Amino acid sequence: MTYRLENGKTFTIKAKNVSSAKKYILNAKLNGAPYKKAFITHEDLLRGGVLEFAMIDQPVTTAFTEFPVSSIGAATVAVPVIEGKRTFTDKTTVSLSTTQDAEIMYTVVSLVRDAPSQTKKYTGPFTISENSKVEAFAKDLKTGAVSFTTEANLIKQPNDWTVKIISSYSTQYTGGGDNAIVDGIRGTTNFASGEWQGVQGKTYEVIVDLQRETEIKELGASFLQVAGPWIWMPANIKFETSNNGTDWAQVADIKTNVSQTEMTPTIREFRQSVKPVKARYVRLRAYNFGKIPAWHPGAGGDPWIFIDEILIN
Repeated sequence: MTYRLENGKTFTIKAKNVSSAKKYILNAKLNGAPYKKAFITHEDLLRGGVLEFAMIDQPVTTAFTEFPVSSIGAATVAVPVIEGKRTFTDKTTVSLSTTQDAEIMYTVVSLVRDAPSQTKKYTGPFTISENSKVEAFAKDLKTGAVSFTTEANLIKQPNDWTVKIISSYSTQYTGGGDNAIVDGIRGTTNFASGEWQGVQGKTYEVIVDLQRETEIKELGASFLQVAGPWIWMPANIKFETSNNGTDWAQVADIKTNVSQTEMTPTIREFRQSVKPVKARYVRLRAYNFGKIPAWHPGAGGDPWIFIDEILIN
């Protein structure tokens, strides 16, 4: 198993002769040297390399001599869990919970209007009907200790569009599901933040159903490039429109202009005005540029395409 790290390096784990019978570790080596720790440090992981296990069919007690130890020396209070739909069409119910014998205090902050907010004691589920940020913390009733504050942005979807995914996205980078690219939630340059939908080594293809015939004047999409961990802009982006979902007419072909050697995490919106056309369906195809070039540590591998929003005006 090989992990591709954000710094461009790789960390590979091998288990020599592993089988249903040989499932116990005899010894371990890290980059060819004996490794006696029953854990891996963050520093060793980021340096990259190969961790190799020799396997045996019975347990041994000599494989490792150093074991992890952890402790918490201060009273702590678990942060509350905020439950509610990340995106919603009309309104959503929000509930808060904590594992401690504690009371929960919360605040709802409007993200669309300048309105005063008030911190309240949580007594039960409540509803919100506009873009809002919910903040919450817990207070231990016996010790008075207070947890860290947690927060969640809950967004009212700006449309009733639906998305049909043609090229399946990674289960690790879903963006929140099929409709993630029309939910109005935008990503950051942190590719693992949860807003990005990713595909590897293939064309990204989706069909957006606008639910009704709509006049379209501009089309575009927003993509991410973080070249270290194999994420690049698509080579080009094509848009087609249809009124029946079967017969398609191409209306835009956008060439991207971000250098493949740009290593700074970059978000770029690509937009193109089109001759006004009425259509119900929009098909997007974002084309991968091929194999990773020779200058990159991942040379010959399959690059990723990351998208967070399709832009239809």
